[in-house]
Amino acid sequence: MSFGTILKDLLKEHGLTQSALASEIGYTQRAISKWINQEAEPTESAINRVANYFHVTSDALLGRTTDIDMSKHKAPSLTAQEQQLIRCFRELPESSQDLILGMVKSAADAAKRA
Repeated sequence: MSFGTILKDLLKEHGLTQSALASEIGYTQRAISKWINQEAEPTESAINRVANYFHVTSDALLGRTTDIDMSKHKAPSLTAQEQQLIRCFRELPESSQDLILGMVKSAADAAKRA
């Protein structure tokens, strides 16, 4: 399997959009789309960020191992509050999502500095 196919499967398994993953790992949705559609190869840094995000090895992402079990690599369970936040966030138009995401990132950065 190719990196793009494996990434597409991971997104589906985790209920994530390309945009959501892009925000989490610091790449554009367009870059992720290109990886999935095999229009571009991800850099080593990108592969590592995706692997870290999904808690899988880079070898698994690159199809070098066949023992990737998606059920073993799920993100940690979300709390009820986190689930509610995600449900509300998904109901917002994209422009509002961008605004909220920016506010949350600013708050997280401020918390790290405190």
